[in-house]
Amino acid sequence: MKTPSRLLLDAYNALTAWRGRPKMAEATPETGLREQREIIPSGTWTDANDLARRVTDDPAGNQFSFAWKTASLQRLSNVWLTGDQGQVYLSDGSLFKPWLAPYEHVAERIKLRRPLPVGARVIDGPVFHLTGRNHENRGHFMLQYLPRLMAAREYLKQLPDHRILVAPGHSRWQQRYLAWLGFEPERVIEGTQGTMLVRDLIFIPQLYGKAGLCPPRFYQELCAAAAAFPTNNGPGRPVFITRRDAPDKRLLNEERIIELLRARVGKVDVIELGRHSLPEQIGIFRTAPLVIGPIGQGICNALFCQRSMLVVLAPGTSGAEVYNSSHGVQLARMCGSEGLTFLSNEPAPSRGDWSFPEDRFVMLLDRLLQQPEASSLKTNAP
Repeated sequence: MKTPSRLLLDAYNALTAWRGRPKMAEATPETGLREQREIIPSGTWTDANDLARRVTDDPAGNQFSFAWKTASLQRLSNVWLTGDQGQVYLSDGSLFKPWLAPYEHVAERIKLRRPLPVGARVIDGPVFHLTGRNHENRGHFMLQYLPRLMAAREYLKQLPDHRILVAPGHSRWQQRYLAWLGFEPERVIEGTQGTMLVRDLIFIPQLYGKAGLCPPRFYQELCAAAAAFPTNNGPGRPVFITRRDAPDKRLLNEERIIELLRARVGKVDVIELGRHSLPEQIGIFRTAPLVIGPIGQGICNALFCQRSMLVVLAPGTSGAEVYNSSHGVQLARMCGSEGLTFLSNEPAPSRGDWSFPEDRFVMLLDRLLQQPEASSLKTNAP
């Protein structure tokens, strides 16, 4: 729902549309740059995933490689932020180019809102910028926003009065993730749908590249942070992540797939994530020997797993996946677990509900259970 400040900002931008789109620029000392330091060197990640090659139809398995660029932390004075995405404008009115990352190549498609100085909210710093595109999605927040915060963690420790700026209306649930990483809830402040003037802003651009993933070390650090949560459910059982409560991409024959799974591995807990708190989710996933489910946001919880097996059910074929499933598989493998995708080998509509062929599921599951990496699952069979 649009707030009065958002309506006013949109009206102002409509009236000044004749000015054209804002120019994009890097920060300079003249436009507010106080400090800049390289915080992440460039690098690459390559994974052959031999398990996937042995189990799936694709001879290449889930071979995966991606690269990331050098990234810098920048500290800026007297910058403007607009809207819930916190678009950053320098003191000369130009759009701070790193805010666009990694969408510079489609910048013309992004709706930009110039700041409206009249009535702007003023925030004294130091403030770390933790909003942007897709901030409302828990999966994006875990996989793309938390690594930015982790990259700034040591720097922020030197600033005892720092605060963390998140999108308006989202602090309640995002605080839980920040508390998991040791950041006190009282440090979190919400932005506005209108305009803010931030006196002292700390900014790190989005770090992700292929499949929406960031450098592996950040996921490994996040996974290690999950180890601090106590687990009270014993050694854990295989977990099936349901999407029956999701608005789209539901697995229509989910009950039958679960039945087939139980026939081969024994007891399986069906998890509806919305019914569990974050600490409960961490405990469940941390101890599960197998995590399986249709592609969706819940697969991102592979980040909590410890030496587990992740199986992503996805529509499409090896030559034409409907959704890119590699983010969940590679996330699991970056954090020390195994992971692979079972593709339906059938076409399916984008974002629509779909079914997984039962005979194909049985064939792929039986192949998996024959592999040495799946030996722990056999002990769970009835």
